[in-house]
Amino acid sequence: MFRAHTGAGSNLSEQLDYMLLRRLGAALRTGKCQRAALCRPLSDISVMQYQGHVHTVSLLIKHFRGDPAQARVLDVACGTGLVAKQMSLLGFRHFVGVDASEGMLREAELTQLYEDLHLRTLGQQPLSVGEEEFDVVTVVAGLYPGFIPVSAVREFWDATKPGGLLCFCRGTYLLPEYVSYDSQLEKELRSLEAGGLSTREAEENIPQYILNSQRKDQDPENPDFIPGTVCVFRKSAKKGTTIM
Repeated sequence: MFRAHTGAGSNLSEQLDYMLLRRLGAALRTGKCQRAALCRPLSDISVMQYQGHVHTVSLLIKHFRGDPAQARVLDVACGTGLVAKQMSLLGFRHFVGVDASEGMLREAELTQLYEDLHLRTLGQQPLSVGEEEFDVVTVVAGLYPGFIPVSAVREFWDATKPGGLLCFCRGTYLLPEYVSYDSQLEKELRSLEAGGLSTREAEENIPQYILNSQRKDQDPENPDFIPGTVCVFRKSAKKGTTIM
């Protein structure tokens, strides 16, 4: 099941450790790598009170059309399989996972929920899935600078079936590089809407996305947590048209 692809670079393990820590909100500013994080992903996530996967699935199921048991789901930045586990509780059965971390993919494989798993460093390697293959594409805790580039959004759109859902969930960080990335991402998403390629079905704020362990990106009204957002887009039935 697990497919390892080459070409990601000789310092991949150091990059992946840093990416994982950033996704957990534990090393946004330090730039330090801790290999132990790859060995304790589930406990770390529990400690950080991370809830992105829960909010994502809660919102997307409100807009999903069809039979969950028949739907194909592409789980980008799948990590240890939190999104697939949450969706499986609602009857979804067919998952394909993509992640840049071999350690995370091995954890995901242990869930026995994925039909296939791909090791891909997006931006350096193509997504490598079929066009219009998936009813749902989720990208949770992956759309950040240095991890998944904004340009990959078009690949996610390509992989989605007409009428299918694209679901994005991410933390809101106040570092300059994150603010710049947010602006670029929103511009790309709006371009898909303006071109009639997709519609924004829903968007929700998450007051408690993840525990703010460093308490430097504080929301004055909620100082112990970093907030986040989750949004759901529907791919148009045909280029330039939208589904009503």
